[in-house]
Amino acid sequence: MCRDCRAQGRSWPTGGTKRLEMSDIFICYSSSDRALAEQLVQRLRSAGWSVFLDVQTRVGERWHKAIQREMDAARAFVALWSARSVDSDYVLEEAEYGKRKGVLFPAFLERVEFPYGFSRLHTADLVGWSGEADHRGLEQLVFALRQQLGDRAATATPGAATPSPPVVRSAPVLAAGQTFRDQLRSGGEGPLMVVIPAGRFLMGSPADEPERFDSEGPQHEVRIAQPFALGVHVVTFDDYDRYAEDSGREKHADQGWGRGTRPVINVSWDDAQAYCQWLGGQTGTAYRLPSEAEWEYACRAGTSTPFHFGSQMTTDQANFDGRASYNGSAKGEYRQKTVPVGSFPPNAFGLYDMHGNVWEWCRDSWHGDYRGSPDDGSAWETGSSSDRVLRGGSWFNFPRNCRAAKRNVFAPDNRYDNVGFRVCRGAPIEPLPAAPLNTAPPKR
Repeated sequence: MCRDCRAQGRSWPTGGTKRLEMSDIFICYSSSDRALAEQLVQRLRSAGWSVFLDVQTRVGERWHKAIQREMDAARAFVALWSARSVDSDYVLEEAEYGKRKGVLFPAFLERVEFPYGFSRLHTADLVGWSGEADHRGLEQLVFALRQQLGDRAATATPGAATPSPPVVRSAPVLAAGQTFRDQLRSGGEGPLMVVIPAGRFLMGSPADEPERFDSEGPQHEVRIAQPFALGVHVVTFDDYDRYAEDSGREKHADQGWGRGTRPVINVSWDDAQAYCQWLGGQTGTAYRLPSEAEWEYACRAGTSTPFHFGSQMTTDQANFDGRASYNGSAKGEYRQKTVPVGSFPPNAFGLYDMHGNVWEWCRDSWHGDYRGSPDDGSAWETGSSSDRVLRGGSWFNFPRNCRAAKRNVFAPDNRYDNVGFRVCRGAPIEPLPAAPLNTAPPKR
């Protein structure tokens, strides 16, 4: 919704009776993006949800009070970011209201800088969307909203208004697909996190996956009983340098590639553990490294192919050594260094750079295969080895080493310029029903 439209002299619909029902979803948008906003409204309504767009405000109502009632009642806010909306005080005010309620789902219509104060919140990428139902960004947005609101499409009557359930006035509950940042006691915010739904998947690679390693088997089912939160991005230099300054630790070298939003590198498993402990003390919430099973489950996001985007990978999708190909893919660029986080499209869970850029430390001790491994998603920390597992591949590696199932191993005190980490948070995340095996929104 966009009150900048009123300032621009937009007229309101006339006639009809006063609206009595409040809507599930409140749209924050600029009048310049009205055509796309209206197409999005139709797509969301087809899922059974009621949606409020400010053109619904009736003549005769006190405009600002009508808007306030809708914002109070809405169970989700969708902010459509564009060059116009990020400069609108009205849009930012409404999005801020949704953020404070803990139910803001931002979607990008254009490549724009994150609006000030919104801490890189990101749910879906609608850049280039023209209304098609099978667009990947739309699928991501609907998937995230479904976790928050439920799916009433099966019970919705065509043409009939969908009544909204009573609004629960309580502290917001984090649901799958939502992003958040925890406040730091020393000032600022922690890494951007996204809630990963409960579910089950086949861990490891099948025997016929090209260029697989024996350590990736035997393939076995793992059940993740409760949602957990994972970093949308790997920990950046911005994140880690704040920790180093607060704790008096040495800042790690960046190899001359730049700091800021590039992944922190040259961090050992011990360094990553210390950062998690500091972050927990700063936020009052337990942070840790993900288990190997959690990492692969989140990386796959319901898929079973070598990469979350399919059976091949190009350097337009990830940062790796593109001089080599995989499974018939085209060769490409070898950048020879890290790139800023978020440089490539996310997976269906909203996670960036799960393939390439930097290897990511996991909690688990190294085992040569999966015989005897846990089937509940927990870390496998028993055994005689002190070495630790890494996942995801890096800028330095050929594509075979960036597959979802690929495992790597280093000593916990090793530091390399292609190694970083991503943080995980367990409770309090709302328990959700387990999803079917390897299920996620369909890909384009």
